[in-house]
Amino acid sequence: MVARWVPPGEKGMFVWTMQGGPFGTWVTYSLCGHIISEYGWKTSYYVTSSLILVFFVLWVYLIYDTPDKHPGITEKEKAYIKEQIGSTISKQKVKLPLKAVATSVPFLALMWAHFANMWGIYFIATNGPKYTLEVLGFDMKSGGAITGLPYIARLGSGVVFAAAGDYLRKKKILTVAWIRRSFMIFSHVGPAVALLAMTYAGCDTTTAIIMLILSLLLNGAACQTSLQNHQDLAPNFAGSLYGIMNTFGSFPGFIIPPIIGALTNERNGIEEWRVIFWISAAVFSSAAVIFWLLGSAEIQPWNDLAKTASDEEEKQMNAVKDSETEEQENERL
Repeated sequence: MVARWVPPGEKGMFVWTMQGGPFGTWVTYSLCGHIISEYGWKTSYYVTSSLILVFFVLWVYLIYDTPDKHPGITEKEKAYIKEQIGSTISKQKVKLPLKAVATSVPFLALMWAHFANMWGIYFIATNGPKYTLEVLGFDMKSGGAITGLPYIARLGSGVVFAAAGDYLRKKKILTVAWIRRSFMIFSHVGPAVALLAMTYAGCDTTTAIIMLILSLLLNGAACQTSLQNHQDLAPNFAGSLYGIMNTFGSFPGFIIPPIIGALTNERNGIEEWRVIFWISAAVFSSAAVIFWLLGSAEIQPWNDLAKTASDEEEKQMNAVKDSETEEQENERL
């Protein structure tokens, strides 16, 4: 997924960009389940690596930085995009105000919300197959396809939640801030409850799989919460903010495996897995609480490029003055 600023009427395009990940995960799990079963693990690595290379070639030849550089865009589309961008975002290049970002309470709340969101996705992505195979007892073929089903559910629900949020905003039923807060119930609290229900389903494989699917189906609402809020806070720095968020959000990828390894090292049963399910539910829920208390959908003061540029110029001038003062002091000595 690529972060970019999205005009109010263009939310659907953002959602479809976001949903490439869930679809790719479902295809990978389903495909690799059959490949591993028939040809072994090595073949699955060759196949997925080849597909990545194909995607890279397509990306190089089909993706452009701006609408003006795209050879296939129509004048009508180009004019619409420029009109929707309006004065909210600027082409002026200014350094990211790191101090302001690092001390921004709404952004820190968003960072934790994104961390929690990625925790859940990494947990299901890296350990969903392990849980369905080793604990629930599915074979490789069916286990791969079943573990991919939650991502198909997330793909569809993301579009539905995006449409619902836009409807509430256009009809002025809820403000953007309340859309972000209320949808956190679906994107974060809902998956937490579903994960707990899954582990307490015990050997009831049908209920466990339904809860697994439900957890990511509800998480599709993240397209209206943690995956969108950086655009609210600072559209001029949205790409940089998402890069910071995603760096922090990648931590669960190497935090979760050793935790599961430690918990299931001696015994790999439902009771041992239940601990990590509780941890995941706590991370999800805490993010919702923090965002409700400290999150925001208002454009932050540090998004103002004129002010940011002025601050940088003032710093440079102060640096020059300090340098001149130091030189004068050295001459007197």
